[in-house]
Amino acid sequence: MKFRTETHVRHVPHTIDGVTHDVPERHSVTVPVLPRDWDRIALRAAASLVLALTLVSVIWSTYSIGVLLGRGIGFAAAVVFDLAWIVNILLEWLSRLAPAKRSFSKRLSWALLAATMGAILWHGLSLGSPALGVVGAGVSLFAKTLWFGVMRFIDRDLSEADAAWVQQEMSRANAALAVADVRRQVARAEDRAAVESLAAEQIHTYLSGSPHRVFASPANTAAEQPNIVTEQDGNEEPQRPTDVPLNSSNTREHSETTPSIAHLAREQLRSGVSNSVAVANILQVRPDANLYSVGATVRRERSKAAGYL
Repeated sequence: MKFRTETHVRHVPHTIDGVTHDVPERHSVTVPVLPRDWDRIALRAAASLVLALTLVSVIWSTYSIGVLLGRGIGFAAAVVFDLAWIVNILLEWLSRLAPAKRSFSKRLSWALLAATMGAILWHGLSLGSPALGVVGAGVSLFAKTLWFGVMRFIDRDLSEADAAWVQQEMSRANAALAVADVRRQVARAEDRAAVESLAAEQIHTYLSGSPHRVFASPANTAAEQPNIVTEQDGNEEPQRPTDVPLNSSNTREHSETTPSIAHLAREQLRSGVSNSVAVANILQVRPDANLYSVGATVRRERSKAAGYL
């Protein structure tokens, strides 16, 4: 086995005048060298050669089909033939563990190859040179058939039992993804419905001239919120507390002690509630706040907490 020497950095204590700090120190480490993977090297070389041949095929087929379609915009249409085949090859690779999907990609690849070869052959015949058409079609055939060979080599054959086991695992993973997607859509719909309900309630309150009424979360009952304003009977004005005079000093003191919307949003999000519940709880504490501003603040604070901002 071969070895090589690598230089690593480690931190060691270093003391000067009784003060110790960890300082970097370089040291050499001998590590084993893995033998060359000639199979991987050969596969990369083969893929590179096939890629080069495919590039020649794409240029030839694009020129032939573009001329056949009258040049100009015809060249853009000609690119579609080869791009469609390349995309299908990628889809075949992605579906290598799903036999049904892969069989469709294989059939589509041969159909796209036949269409490209037919167009190249037609171009050669239109120029009065059958040899040009046959050779051009052969270039596409060789390049794309070699890709089939590369794909078949890197494929991993599975027994019937192993393939069934893999399909079960893929089905279970797909089911988990589907459930997560459905739950995300349901949560988004519920949040949207709650916000729209709050907006409708505020509009109704504004039009009717009645005091604020907001929706409370299940965890916040009326017993826990003793200071929520309720509707008065008839057209009487709501009674103000008689023990708190409304002078300028009290107003200033109230503004200084009233928590900000951002602070309330952070507290609500730390408790683990959803956006709609957080908005409802904040409006209970700050009924003077705007519904949409509160919603925007909650979403912004959640994004900050998640590390997106």
